[in-house]
Amino acid sequence: MYLSLFFIGIATLLMLHSDSEHATQRLRRIFYGLTIITIIVIVGAAFSITSAMPGGIRHYFYLTPENAEINLEYGWTMSGKPGYRGRWEQKLFEAGYPIGAAWIFYELPGAHVYTDKTVYANSTVWFSLGFWPNRKNYRSIYELEEGVATHNGTESLISFRDSTFTIFWGSDSPEWRDRLDKGYAVNLILDVELEGPNYGNLKATIPLYPGLHVDDVQVSSQLQDSIAILFCGIFTGALCYIPAKLIKPKITIRFAPMLDRINKLIVPEARGFLKKCVKCGREIPLASEECPYCKTRQQ
Repeated sequence: MYLSLFFIGIATLLMLHSDSEHATQRLRRIFYGLTIITIIVIVGAAFSITSAMPGGIRHYFYLTPENAEINLEYGWTMSGKPGYRGRWEQKLFEAGYPIGAAWIFYELPGAHVYTDKTVYANSTVWFSLGFWPNRKNYRSIYELEEGVATHNGTESLISFRDSTFTIFWGSDSPEWRDRLDKGYAVNLILDVELEGPNYGNLKATIPLYPGLHVDDVQVSSQLQDSIAILFCGIFTGALCYIPAKLIKPKITIRFAPMLDRINKLIVPEARGFLKKCVKCGREIPLASEECPYCKTRQQ
């Protein structure tokens, strides 16, 4: 439906152009200016309409995160007590193509924290799965879980309250319009704290489970859709130009009074040098033997 309106608009402009080719130079300039403004408005509206997510190619990815190895630094923990802190971040996947929807799923029931020294401390782990759109004006989505345990020796087991990490971006329904033209990235972030005395340099290792699932729908970009609509409109309008030339005399007769008023307002000094066509009624130069609009011989 939207494409039909666009085609009709382009065709109408070409029809009007066929009727204005013999108008005064000033009137033609006004017409061309209005034509350019109209085309810009139509293209802008079409650009907005094409943000609706069309059907696209669906991709499935199965990823295995690397084990986290973190060099911990001694200082102050989040609770304000002395201890070790460290962060690990890994970009698991990045898509550079436009998408209309994406699903990220990761099952992580818990995490083992191993240290290279014997440590007696309270351990805390924050695990975050993130969805980052590759555009700054889109909000990132995170799923965060926190686990606490006692690190007694070189190992501690952290359990999460919710072991299923699920992120969804976009829409399954055609009623909603979502699109990321520059794609997205998926990353993991691990923050570790060991609250206790200073044991010197300390390194923590956290094995991660395989089985991160990424599912997205690749769609065409807004620019691609807009260019396609524009060219389709131009080609369809060009085809409509042929019948427009055939019905030009009827258009001329219908719009002659309105165009004559415009001519009188724009070029009032030319009134004494004009006469009306015996058939279509439009004002033409006094010396014309043939109407330039309907091609009728003048008496």
